[in-house]
Amino acid sequence: MKNIDLLSRTAQLAHLADSRVGDNPRVGAVLLHDGRIIGEGYHQQAGEAHAEVNCLASVREADRHLIPESTLYVSLEPCCIKGRTPACTGLILKEHIRKVVFAQRDTTDEVSGRGAGILREAGVRVKEYPDFGPTEQTNRGRAVFTTQRRPFVLLKYAQSSDGFLRPKDRSRSYWITNPISRRLTHRWRTETNAILVGAGTVIDDDPSLTARLFPGPSPRPVVIDLRGRLTGKERIFQSGGQRPLVFTGRKANKLRADTIDIGEKELGKKALRRIMKKLYELKVGHLTVEGGATVLRAFIEQGLYDEARVFTGVVRFGNGLAAPQLPLAAQLVRTEQIGTDTLRTYTLPTED
Repeated sequence: MKNIDLLSRTAQLAHLADSRVGDNPRVGAVLLHDGRIIGEGYHQQAGEAHAEVNCLASVREADRHLIPESTLYVSLEPCCIKGRTPACTGLILKEHIRKVVFAQRDTTDEVSGRGAGILREAGVRVKEYPDFGPTEQTNRGRAVFTTQRRPFVLLKYAQSSDGFLRPKDRSRSYWITNPISRRLTHRWRTETNAILVGAGTVIDDDPSLTARLFPGPSPRPVVIDLRGRLTGKERIFQSGGQRPLVFTGRKANKLRADTIDIGEKELGKKALRRIMKKLYELKVGHLTVEGGATVLRAFIEQGLYDEARVFTGVVRFGNGLAAPQLPLAAQLVRTEQIGTDTLRTYTLPTED
């Protein structure tokens, strides 16, 4: 088996992780002996065993004597710092593994290059594949969090075939996307730490913002309410999920939520930067922004996003609230057909 095939498998394993990893990287690991995979694992929850630990723990008792003669493949550079769990470099040396192959370096300041260096100094053969695409995509969120000191930001919205978020007639009942697409978006919710909307969306649509259509953890609801419009009777305060976080621009009404006054009355650059800073401090590694139009446009205008997923349904409204337009800098990287819906994925080049 080729190195890139094994690294592809580590990327697949890493993708099994959901939002329970918190701000930690999503990592997969494979142990290969003489062309046979004898162990696999991935990081499943923050504060618990890393991918390398779970991989080695999965090796059958009958194969454990083969560990020192095996090659360990990891989607990200093994960590060398002791936090809530021991350093993975220490485990690799303890198990006398002689060769390690990984893709990108961990961009965490205390780890980047040091994990590989520790292993090399101990006589372990280390090979890196820094440009390997599948793992690079998996690690992109971690790179944004550690280098830009903010969450990885994903924009998600749906528009009609003629480019509207909703019809002019607000009393009209409608769905833009089909049931398959709606279920897919709930799967994405299990993979994000928090889901952000504006107060207008909460008041008008009264969403629960849970992942009820797909098994897995629901994200923390985050609401921007600079004018203090929320009453506390909205569904997100009654759902029994994670405690909502509300950013305000004035003294907030009494809510079943954590409220933070950012001292801004308008949703401009300063307000968004303060919100991002606080989410980073709260260790929100991945943020999904779902609306409404004002909030989406604010993130787009400030270039404060890393990926956008835009559904286009077959329904036509004729008139209504126009969908936001992504800038020319946004790169279309994938177009998919989800039943009757078209899903386009865009990325915004990461800042240097």
